[in-house]
Amino acid sequence: MVCCRRQVLTAISKLGGRGRDRLRVVQFADLVNRNDFIDVIVEHADRDRFDVRVATFGLPSNIEDPAFAARGVETIDLCANLGRRSYPTVLRRLAGYLRNERIDILHSHHFDPAALGWLATNLSSTKLVIGRHYSDAIYLSTTGAKRWAYLFVERRTHLSAAAIVVPSKMIAELVMRIGVPRSRVRVVPYASVSPNIGDTAETDVAGWRRRLDLPVSALIVGTFARLYRDKGHRYLLEAIGQLVRELPTLLWLIVGDGAERQSLERAVDQAGLREHVRFTGWRPDAKALMAGVDIVAQPTLQEAFSSVMGEAMWLRRPLVITDVSGAKDIIVNNVTGLLVPKRDPRALADAIRRLAFDAALRTKLSEKGFQFVTTQLTPELVVPRHERIYEEVRGS
Repeated sequence: MVCCRRQVLTAISKLGGRGRDRLRVVQFADLVNRNDFIDVIVEHADRDRFDVRVATFGLPSNIEDPAFAARGVETIDLCANLGRRSYPTVLRRLAGYLRNERIDILHSHHFDPAALGWLATNLSSTKLVIGRHYSDAIYLSTTGAKRWAYLFVERRTHLSAAAIVVPSKMIAELVMRIGVPRSRVRVVPYASVSPNIGDTAETDVAGWRRRLDLPVSALIVGTFARLYRDKGHRYLLEAIGQLVRELPTLLWLIVGDGAERQSLERAVDQAGLREHVRFTGWRPDAKALMAGVDIVAQPTLQEAFSSVMGEAMWLRRPLVITDVSGAKDIIVNNVTGLLVPKRDPRALADAIRRLAFDAALRTKLSEKGFQFVTTQLTPELVVPRHERIYEEVRGS
């Protein structure tokens, strides 16, 4: 992608006609990954009715590049390579693009793009839709004047938007708490797509583990997340410590990297659990690793809508997850997964223990979870809900 420049379409014919009757929508985010909630909209929107484009800060994808150029998706790199110091230039470029291209709707995702989108749409005739994806992170990670400033900006941007799209009922309540009318808040869950790892993992887990250098006979509990404090790894570490005497073959596979890794490794050593814990770091084949574990356990403290939740259900892995935003909407406890309270090592240990000793329960959760994600969270069902929002906003 060429820095700070619009990327010219190379495959217009694949996208259908470019007539002005199509509603022009720009998806705006810091970055986009293949098959994330933004890419799903781009990929599955009706191309006869919508001209969907992408604007980003120019940051590289941190999981998988969506390869928009090869797919004929028009993009603009706003080049925020200096962080927030770049924002005046980003704002000028974005507002100019919206005006020059006569964009109907800017769908801004996350906090900073929402604020920039608010300002840019005030400088054009484009209508603003905000994707609110950060749950209650402001309340968990800020205090005092900093929290006040974030909430002030959040309120101003949200009240200016024609619609706020949130992935869970919990986030809808947070948005309405700051004064946004209920009529502008739309709950749309993230769609899930099949993890592209082939069929081997589903039919030959032992062989899959050998290829990934995982113990064939171990009871493997996998966690797939950035190593940050708000992901709750320390509570699961305490739960693992409670379980290893009952489950001597237990192995906790920690997939991901981040600022907490060194301190978490020290905590593992201090607890004497090194032989029961393996850190893999960031892995491009994380979904393949997920397919080889016995249980997926996500002890997160805050989430908008866990992508791991959908991936685990797609891969028929029994899921233990805290009762965070999104999970409470999707997981039926004891049916499609096990919900546990946040910051509760004993509850995490009890849930893993149940699954370890109850093969029938593991099978039930796996099959019911798969049935749910493949019939209720498909792009074919979710993306039309975004399309209806865009059409309503244009007509408002």
